[in-house]
Amino acid sequence: MLIGTEACSPSQSKDQQTAPESVVVRTQPVVAQTVSAPIVTSGVIASKKEARLSFKTGGIIARLHIDEGQSVKKGQLLASLNLTEISAQASQARQSQEKAQRDLERVKRLYADSAATYEQFQNATTGYEVAQSALQIAQFNLQYSQIYAPDNGRILKRNVEEGELITPGSTVFVFAASGEGNWIVRVGVSDRDMVRLKTGDAAEVALDAYPGTPFKATVTEIAQTADLRNGTFEVELSIQPQGKLLASGMVANIKIQPAAGPSMLVIPIEALVEADGDQGYVYTLTADRQGVKKWPVRVAMIQNQTVALSEGLKAGDSVITDGVSYLSADTRVKVVK
Repeated sequence: MLIGTEACSPSQSKDQQTAPESVVVRTQPVVAQTVSAPIVTSGVIASKKEARLSFKTGGIIARLHIDEGQSVKKGQLLASLNLTEISAQASQARQSQEKAQRDLERVKRLYADSAATYEQFQNATTGYEVAQSALQIAQFNLQYSQIYAPDNGRILKRNVEEGELITPGSTVFVFAASGEGNWIVRVGVSDRDMVRLKTGDAAEVALDAYPGTPFKATVTEIAQTADLRNGTFEVELSIQPQGKLLASGMVANIKIQPAAGPSMLVIPIEALVEADGDQGYVYTLTADRQGVKKWPVRVAMIQNQTVALSEGLKAGDSVITDGVSYLSADTRVKVVK
């Protein structure tokens, strides 16, 4: 008796296999653009118009009308000397000028009547001009025997007290102007950073006094000679107060963004995988756009949400940005917009 057997085909003896599901990915092109790394430094807030106010003449201080730390308005009287001696000198000069004027007028009449010589007329004219100049000097000294605020601002320091005898030019007050455009910060940068900067470059300032509040700033001056003490180049930035109270001496952390920079290839930061130092990898598409290749690149800098490359790709190449965490060398992909 024959016993029938059912033959099994090899395809039926194995588990049913299905084609692997494609990973959905998105790509972005590699673009060339100007990239410039920010310059990070720190400095101290100061007033653009910071002045040491003093008397033109010496004398005894009669009144100090303002105290240290107080705000002042432009033209406000701040201090005055005892004017007894200075006023007497001005009065003496005025009387001498009046006498010289009378003498000149008398000699003019005599000279017109041929009763005085031309030399006498010249001497009288010279005497009047000398007396006139002496009066101007005395009036000038009298005027600057009082100190007035040169602008709206604040008195940072007072160095004297009433009743002191002070010499000409000695600092009485240290004054700082306030308001928009008057606050600056000076920082030192290296020669490599200095050549990257130009006036008008934007910056961002962070102050410990106002955490979480960035202040806008602009580069206004760049020194063309290095400081002999430390070899750095001084850069001045003008800060916008943005309605906040600023004061001289506040510590500022600054990030300057130079406008000029080299042209580099840039990719989104999402495309970078397995980065180690300046080495990294990206995934690109195969020729049929259904597979991927893992491609090595060299990272120049990472800024915001972009990565600047120095080697590895060329402009116009496409890199995979969405779906990279699911990729490997043999992954099949489906590109969507």
